[in-house]
Order: sequence, then C-alpha cells, then structure tokens
Amino acid sequence: MEVYKKETREIIRRFLNHQLSFPECVAALDAAFVGLPKGLTDEQLAELRALMLANNDEVMKEMERRGPPPGA
Repeated sequence: MEVYKKETREIIRRFLNHQLSFPECVAALDAAFVGLPKGLTDEQLAELRALMLANNDEVMKEMERRGPPPGA
C-alpha cells in the first residue's frame, strides 16, 4: 500500500508539473492500481478508496484550472 501511495504521489506531481498529459496520468494511475497486491483487508480497501478519490479530485481540479482543450 505504501508503494502505491508513493507511486501515485509521483504521478500526480508529474501531472501537475505538465510532465504527463491527462490521458498519460490516468493510464499511470490505472497501472499503479493494477500493481496492488491481492487480498487487501477491509481497512486497507477503505484507505485505498479514500486515496483514489483524493487523487481523482486533485486531477479533476487541475483539469478544471487548465480549462477546455484548444479547439473544444
């Protein structure tokens, strides 16, 4: 779980610094999720859900701040 947290923090950091596009960010977050070990406890699942929602919120706020894509 700690590895996932570190990976996702780095992914979000890179996205916020314009080193990853939105699709690249989403793909990287998905890949980090797939890499989680199986058999997480209920407590770990609750922590994971909260972290995923927070990550999603941060990415969506950044996308809102950036505005619509050119030509949209």
